[in-house]
Amino acid sequence: MDTADLRSRVVSLEHKHASTEQRLTSMEQRFVQADIADARKEEQWKSLLEKFVMMDRKIDTVDTSLNKKMDDLGGNMRWLGKIVIGAALSAMVAGVVAFMMKGGFHIPS
Repeated sequence: MDTADLRSRVVSLEHKHASTEQRLTSMEQRFVQADIADARKEEQWKSLLEKFVMMDRKIDTVDTSLNKKMDDLGGNMRWLGKIVIGAALSAMVAGVVAFMMKGGFHIPS
């Protein structure tokens, strides 16, 4: 066999090996960069989720507070209604008593 032929084959294989090594290094760098980008995105999502959880807790406290205030308002409205009805009944009773004291259903002859 010819030595030049073997030498050219070895050189060719060395070039292929160097090219493959370079491609492998490039791919490893891309994988590392992708992992870093994924970690950043995951951290952003985690932060966003924490914000949503905090907002949900705030909404729950506001909702609880609002329900308590609405219950208090409902109780106040019931008392106001009782007072108005009581005043109306008292006025009607006072009117009937005044009517009866002036003679009531007495028909003069």
